[in-house]
Amino acid sequence: MKLRTGLFAGLIMWLSVAAAGVLWFAPQMHAQTPDMILHNGKILTVDNSFSTVQAVSITGNKFTMTGTNEAVLATAGANTQKIDLKGRTVTPGLVDTHRHMYAYAEGAYGGYHTSEQLRRFPVDWTGVRTKQDVLNQVSNLMARYKFKPGEWIYMVNGVSFMSNDASPIALAQILYDELNADDLSKVTPDNPVIMSLGIPDFNGFLLNRKALDWVMTNHGDYIRKNGRFWIGTNGQPDGHLEPPASRIILPLTYDRAADVLGEIYKRDMAEASSMGLTSISSRMPKDALAAYRKLEAEGKLTYRIGYGVIESFGNVDLDKENLKSLAAQVGKGTEKIWMTGAGPTAIDGASSRQCTNQKRTGTFTPIDGWFPTGQCHTDIEYRGAAKRAAPIQKNYFGDWIMASGRDGVRFANTHVAGDRASANMISFMEKLQAQYGKDATKNWALDHCGMVDPKDFARMGKVGVTVSCYVLMSVNGATNMERAYGTQVANTFPSPLNSMLKAGVKVVLESDSNSFLWEDIRAAVNRKDRTGKVWGAQDKVDRPTALRMITRWAADYFLRGDQIGSIEKGKSADLVILDKDYMTIPEDDIGGIRPQATVFDGKFIFVHPSFSTEYNLKPAGALVTTYEDLVKTRKPRSGASTGG
Repeated sequence: MKLRTGLFAGLIMWLSVAAAGVLWFAPQMHAQTPDMILHNGKILTVDNSFSTVQAVSITGNKFTMTGTNEAVLATAGANTQKIDLKGRTVTPGLVDTHRHMYAYAEGAYGGYHTSEQLRRFPVDWTGVRTKQDVLNQVSNLMARYKFKPGEWIYMVNGVSFMSNDASPIALAQILYDELNADDLSKVTPDNPVIMSLGIPDFNGFLLNRKALDWVMTNHGDYIRKNGRFWIGTNGQPDGHLEPPASRIILPLTYDRAADVLGEIYKRDMAEASSMGLTSISSRMPKDALAAYRKLEAEGKLTYRIGYGVIESFGNVDLDKENLKSLAAQVGKGTEKIWMTGAGPTAIDGASSRQCTNQKRTGTFTPIDGWFPTGQCHTDIEYRGAAKRAAPIQKNYFGDWIMASGRDGVRFANTHVAGDRASANMISFMEKLQAQYGKDATKNWALDHCGMVDPKDFARMGKVGVTVSCYVLMSVNGATNMERAYGTQVANTFPSPLNSMLKAGVKVVLESDSNSFLWEDIRAAVNRKDRTGKVWGAQDKVDRPTALRMITRWAADYFLRGDQIGSIEKGKSADLVILDKDYMTIPEDDIGGIRPQATVFDGKFIFVHPSFSTEYNLKPAGALVTTYEDLVKTRKPRSGASTGG
């Protein structure tokens, strides 16, 4: 009887524990039930095999299963949202490896805020004919805003010298040859002033005397050694600075409020969502980064950001300090914002300021004469604009690159446009690998590939560099390239995607603009400019390769290939539902693809109105609109300057 009683008691105890176990496991079992299943589609996973599946499930913010309709739907629970794609094509969220989204946002939507809020004060050059006309405009600006004495002022000129159809050479002559620090000080006597030069601020600007005196007082020894500053007829600095000297003062302008910037950035994020863009890599000023982090904390960030630190370059004395503290931060951050490198931002300029070994046979931009071989920052022989720059003793760019390889700082998020600039970087990498081993330049990347000499393809493949290419900008700029350097260069140097791939180079796609990203993909496939002319036909890539370049391979550029870039179990649930079949429509129509919905981090963030109506789908917090309608809401800010 005791035995039976003991067995019975043990059985009751075992059943109680089992029941408790079932109850304890029940929430876990429930948690594995998918929140969403997309089925009956053509889902391009972009996995290693470029597999196509019918269905995918999402649980929380991760992909949990891909496969057949039957297999994936069998995992559905009572509350699983099921969406019949009706044969539509799905791709991973697009991953842009070089897009200055903060700057484009400020340019496109800055008009919603005042110049005081943005700390950028536009100088109107309309009708300017003389230096005095410019000074009159500046004087009017000073009277209008009534700045406090001693307050730093950043004036953005309403001129641009970035393309052949830009502001005329007469305006460049005023800004570059006539206007100087003392002239500017006559109408800005009580404030330190920075003025843009019609090129991106990273590659140069003009200071008034108060600002120049501050720079020379606090950093004069550094600047006299490393440059680069222009000198006047009196043999003294005239106020024009190029990097690295200009980089010392630039961080003083990164002082805008996170709330103000955040409101602007949300508008740009909406455009990004409407094109299926879910991850962006960019150099990032500290005030812009603070704004994006605030949006992340508020749950309002709708793309992932891999950012490059820019304030350190030029502000670290490499004779006294190393870069190990920066190296320790590379790859660190959250699932939505992390650091991907730290560096020079740009080692040359854009268009006619690309650092090149090619001789011009025609005009490229109105400022060709000031930069006959481009802005070659990695050359110690390059002192600055022709006939204007002071001699230098050292090359901070070269010292930084070598210190980066030595200390483990990743070189990325940096404009490297010209063929000489690219070749110089490969030489640095070869030297670093010989001195410190292959891993000294692990994951290093060169952005833009605006001009790459075919003789360097094999060297690039050998050092293992990743090259990020703005192919749409390359083909649209090929006419200018042909005029400046000839037909052969125009058809072989700009964004040579296929040729580099054949040489073993890792190649990814970027926009470096606020373009509609499917146009960039289209240009990689058909190499047509805006008139329909094909440039560099040998460097077309097929559709799977183009998609890999802007998803899976691009994710490796971000140092997060295990998290984003493909539709696979365990990866972040970022995807795009398309209105056309990317794999079968005519090549010329790829740029006309319009996403029907974008899922970011497991949630709908954008739904096209027609898709919303068809599925009665209006997810909380998601935009229901079109890209075209969003563009109509742009309110540009005058004088915005981006790129390199």
